[in-house]
Amino acid sequence: MDFKQARVTKIVRETSDIYSVQMEIPEGYEWKAGQFAIWKFDNYVAPEKEKEDRVFTIASAMEDRYLMFSTRIGDRHSWFKDILLRQLEAGDDMLVSSPMGQMDLAMERCGRSLLIAGGIGVTPIRALLRHYSDHNVPTHEIELLYADSRGEFAYGDFWKQIEERMPNVKLQLLTDSSVFAEKARNYAVCYGNEAEYLIAGSPGMNKAFQASLAEAGVAPTNMKTDEFFGYE
Repeated sequence: MDFKQARVTKIVRETSDIYSVQMEIPEGYEWKAGQFAIWKFDNYVAPEKEKEDRVFTIASAMEDRYLMFSTRIGDRHSWFKDILLRQLEAGDDMLVSSPMGQMDLAMERCGRSLLIAGGIGVTPIRALLRHYSDHNVPTHEIELLYADSRGEFAYGDFWKQIEERMPNVKLQLLTDSSVFAEKARNYAVCYGNEAEYLIAGSPGMNKAFQASLAEAGVAPTNMKTDEFFGYE
């Protein structure tokens, strides 16, 4: 697999344990909002039994004019994340693979979307809304349920900017998992297959919401999931 060098420009602490790494866009590198990539360090060698790379969603859109991924780094974390936390600096290079996958909004196909994001799984949602803030379809109603049990939500003022630029977006920041699940189910009961449903979180979260939406009558073809692999 081919990798390109991406120069780190900034490391942002989004919450107590979520960090974003911003980079220059390598020459000729393009991606679509909602895609992911494989990331490696340019000048570090992984210890034995440690993975030398990680898969992260690209959390920025081309319209941002920078490349970015975000990840949660807990007290117990991998060698890879320890380098991110303690050694990586602006001016260093990372290596990024060609973008992969596809997760998009059906802005023209249907009238509304429910976006369901759990914790750090919000990264593809951030990229998609940034892209569509420049390519909005005002008649397409979007509701975002973004949940974090600790009440720590990444990207700060970005959400206010989206609400200002996209009045068709309704954002709800949630801390109670039962309320999170109930709101998604109620939406599905109300709108059913008139809407599309994007689910972005851990594999376990995604399966739970898929099952709940299916019980409410939503067809599998109306659900899209983003499996977030960047936890460890």
